[in-house]
Amino acid sequence: MSASTTISHQDELHLVDHLERSLAAAGSDTRKLDRRLVPQELLGRANNNRLVMYTVVDWAWIALFWVAMSYAPDWTYPLWAILIAGRIHSFGVILHDATHQAIRKKSWQIRFVEIFAGYPMASTLNAMRYHHIRHHRDSGMQTDPYFKPTVAGRPFIFFLIWARHILLIPLWMIRGPYGLLAYVIPGMRNSYARVFLQDKSGKDLTHLPELIECCKAELGQVIVHAGLFTFTWLQPDTAWFYYFVPAFVAALFAGHRVLVEHNYQPVTDRKMETIMKTTVDHNMSWLGQLFFAPRNIGFHIVHHLHPQVALENLPKLRQWYLDHHPEVYPERRQGQGW
Repeated sequence: MSASTTISHQDELHLVDHLERSLAAAGSDTRKLDRRLVPQELLGRANNNRLVMYTVVDWAWIALFWVAMSYAPDWTYPLWAILIAGRIHSFGVILHDATHQAIRKKSWQIRFVEIFAGYPMASTLNAMRYHHIRHHRDSGMQTDPYFKPTVAGRPFIFFLIWARHILLIPLWMIRGPYGLLAYVIPGMRNSYARVFLQDKSGKDLTHLPELIECCKAELGQVIVHAGLFTFTWLQPDTAWFYYFVPAFVAALFAGHRVLVEHNYQPVTDRKMETIMKTTVDHNMSWLGQLFFAPRNIGFHIVHHLHPQVALENLPKLRQWYLDHHPEVYPERRQGQGW
């Protein structure tokens, strides 16, 4: 990483701001392609009240599917489980939209989203922000937590990496108590960051304030999951029927999405042209969004060009780029999905 993008501990506390500065500094190869030329009305950021509404709407759908699942014939169970999985996947995207805010203190809306959208898919806001913002800042670089060079052009490796996402929920549930232990046992913090937060910096992170906050934030999830595990011990069939099976399917949906969002070409810069060449738009139809890319996350190129833009604004933003920069913005790309 160049000296201009070296990150201090103070920057780590506000990594979202550092991401925006890094992208702005990278710029583009031509004056015509400039983030500053995009109309401001297309760049609206996430509204916390709207994130709460999205969470409530998804829970309402899940409740409806649970009722249908309870009374419908047994052979229809896979349908309801898949539909619920799509909404659990959506929870992750809602939490993801919150991670792109420069949050210094969690408002009640953010805590609501973290509890009701984050905990069901086994993540805290802090944990997701730690690896996700680093992915945006270093997309395609060696320090990108999501970069998997072995995937490119190798379908069998793609399948193996995708299939292991079925372990995502239990792994993230283990992350909670491990992180709490790391909060009080500093010697566990480096392994917590590298195993559970996908840190690739190679640094000693023992006293990194951001990491310590991640450890501390695990408490709420551990309490909720303790209640879930107690319920599972008392009513195992019910817990698996209504939650765990759909959650595992949701993890597979999310795993597929993460793998198809980039083409895994190694890069050394953050220029706009580079982002367009290495990022993939996919599953932008209603059917694709229902399961594989909920809430417009499949409009992924413009999401990487403008990470703080709210997900509901991405379709119009993508169309603006197609209209004004058709020579560089890929209209169609392999892996686009439904």
